[in-house]
Amino acid sequence: MQHKVRTAFSHVSGFFGRQKRNYRVGVTRASANAFLSGLTSQYNSIYAVSLGAESVQLGALTSIASAISTLISIPVGWLVDRKGIKLFALLGVVASAAGVLLYAVAHDWRLLVFSAVLASVSMRLSGTGSSVICADSVQNKDRVTAQNLCGTLSGIVSMLSPLIGAFLITRFGGMTTEGMRPLYYVQFVGYGLVFLLVASQLREPKRVLLEGTHRADFLADFGDLFRGERQLFRWAALAATTALPMAMF
Repeated sequence: MQHKVRTAFSHVSGFFGRQKRNYRVGVTRASANAFLSGLTSQYNSIYAVSLGAESVQLGALTSIASAISTLISIPVGWLVDRKGIKLFALLGVVASAAGVLLYAVAHDWRLLVFSAVLASVSMRLSGTGSSVICADSVQNKDRVTAQNLCGTLSGIVSMLSPLIGAFLITRFGGMTTEGMRPLYYVQFVGYGLVFLLVASQLREPKRVLLEGTHRADFLADFGDLFRGERQLFRWAALAATTALPMAMF
């Protein structure tokens, strides 16, 4: 058993070693984000209730977050293509840090509305950047393995972080507003460290801009994209059709 574990660890280490630095930074950032998010994910609703929110208002927070994430999805992708990955990766970390800081200082649940908006913006910024970094930083033969490995490591830390969060809350005073509040400060410090990592280690991927991509014409650019890639339009239509029945439940 130990031999198998050492062999598996050796394979993973070798895989990481032959990838570009951006991939390693991306995996570290994704794992750190998963860990920090998992620290408080099971307490966010309880914390909001302790600040005066009711069930309808909790649902409103979730709906606002989902709506914001949907609305900014396409514009974020368009801006990333034109302004670069690193800028938006850093903005995603800043949005996460600002969101948890609002949780930390909040004394009324209404302030959490702004935190929900920031969390949605951060999730969209981080998700877009991560997929591009992964696609740019690994060879074709390693692409699927690289994506699955990133998801596996994030999943592992996501299982561990609730346990650590529970331990910290116990140390901070239990399931009360003031007992949960310091955990958000811990998150804020963690996102500060992630910001330093991304700022110092992430390199802007080398990309070749197509002729005309310097235009700041959002609708025209998407029109050109779908006219030039018929398969993309079919894929988008299929994805929307598949998602519709799931959204009804």
